[in-house]
Amino acid sequence: MKMPDATHQCDKDCRIQFGPASTTCAYYPPVYDKQGNNINPDRNTTSGECWCRTCGKKWMYSTQLGQTTYTEQACS
Repeated sequence: MKMPDATHQCDKDCRIQFGPASTTCAYYPPVYDKQGNNINPDRNTTSGECWCRTCGKKWMYSTQLGQTTYTEQACS
């Protein structure tokens, strides 16, 4: 899994921990073209929270179709 970009810029030895995640539950039946490519891929979204155990930064993440986006959260 791709890590948040901020971990690459941090001067500490970041260790990212992922918490529980939730996933949408829609069924996307596979539909194939004549070359055998699935043209109806799974579009469910998995989202959750992760944080760095070293520097304390937190992110919300969302993954869909193999792409993960992170949004940094304010630390409490």
